[in-house]
Amino acid sequence: MRHLINLTLAVILATFASACSNYSHVGPSTGTFARPAPPPLGAASQPQTGPLVLKIRRHLDTILKGPDNEEDQILTLKIRDFRPNQKLLVPSDDVTPDFVATRFGPSSKGQAYDGYLILKKITPAKIEAYVHIDVTANTPSGSYNQTARYRGKVTFIHSTEDDKDDASP
Repeated sequence: MRHLINLTLAVILATFASACSNYSHVGPSTGTFARPAPPPLGAASQPQTGPLVLKIRRHLDTILKGPDNEEDQILTLKIRDFRPNQKLLVPSDDVTPDFVATRFGPSSKGQAYDGYLILKKITPAKIEAYVHIDVTANTPSGSYNQTARYRGKVTFIHSTEDDKDDASP
């Protein structure tokens, strides 16, 4: 009987380990934005000049093939000219993306970007946007490649810390 219990426990643990080998969990995204000064009132339908810097930060816990099982991802989008509800291609003349994934092992840097961004609602305190972007990233040696996908609505909260870092021309 004891042998049967040990065997059953071993099968359950092996099944769990096998199921977890492809497990990935992306933590909640946080979005911040920075801009030197908000546009004047009544200028919402006019093209607005930037730079407007949007940052999406998220933490990834994973048990996948790769150099590490946890990483922090930051996608930065520097936007020059835009209108609310305008579809902005990423990358484009108006949107310059940058992606970094930091982990215990080698970090990855974005190499290719494909997608778009729509700024839905813009106020001095927050920006509501829809994001649909795929990022292909590699370690400096090229030994590890990954694709990060950003999909859905993101609310960006104004951050004075980002102003210091990113909103300078």
